Amino acid sequence: MKFKFLLVFYIFCCNCSYGQYYQASFKNDVLPLSLGIGVLGLGLAIEGSASDPSLAEINALNPNDLNFLDRGAIDNFSTTAQNASDIIFYSATALPFITYFSNKCRSNGGVIALMALETALLNTGITSIIKGSVERYRPFNYNPNVSEDMKLSSSSNFSFVSGHTSITAAFAFLTARVITDLHPDLNKKYLVWTTAATLPAVIGILRVQAGRHFPTDVIGGYIVGAAIGYFVPSLHIVKDNNIKVSTNGLSGMNVSLKF
Repeated sequence: MKFKFLLVFYIFCCNCSYGQYYQASFKNDVLPLSLGIGVLGLGLAIEGSASDPSLAEINALNPNDLNFLDRGAIDNFSTTAQNASDIIFYSATALPFITYFSNKCRSNGGVIALMALETALLNTGITSIIKGSVERYRPFNYNPNVSEDMKLSSSSNFSFVSGHTSITAAFAFLTARVITDLHPDLNKKYLVWTTAATLPAVIGILRVQAGRHFPTDVIGGYIVGAAIGYFVPSLHIVKDNNIKVSTNGLSGMNVSLKF
């Protein structure tokens, strides 16, 4: 996928001489990297072993079996909405590059790229595991105006959860977390987080309008992606307990650093 190139390029481009806030280490990264590779492999295996879409199953689908929230999506089928969601999806993979414009972020560029890689692996793997395990048919399978060829396409029964929504949420929340972590005095943090929260919501709405996902698909994808994107940076924050500050009577303040 395109984000693989972006991540590699990011590692080489983002370097500067400012202090570190995030830290990469064997201890910090072996678990998320190993887990990410593991769940990705498992997810691809589960998707590969999932049942192919069946015309008999599709013809037997009953809208009345759907919850009230999802039932309204079965008549949606918009190519325009699908194309718009694809544009946002591919653009979202470049969100970590936004941090390149900040000196503080550039100094942590290699670690940020590593966090983006871990986020992508974990999110793609978990999303694939859920899709291949649930095997939920997409909304357009309920639509009599959609061709049989479309209904029998390979991903026709991979509706839950929405991958477009989950990856957009993952990169949006990762980027917002990095920006606000490295700029604690930023006056308009709410704008950063509002933007991060809005992007996956917009793409989720578009996926529903396109007939590709039910509302519960995009809600599930939003939760998965946002959780991963937000919590991965927590594994890399440099502990500040190496700084010890003490006072010594009237002689002033002594500061010692322990390495």
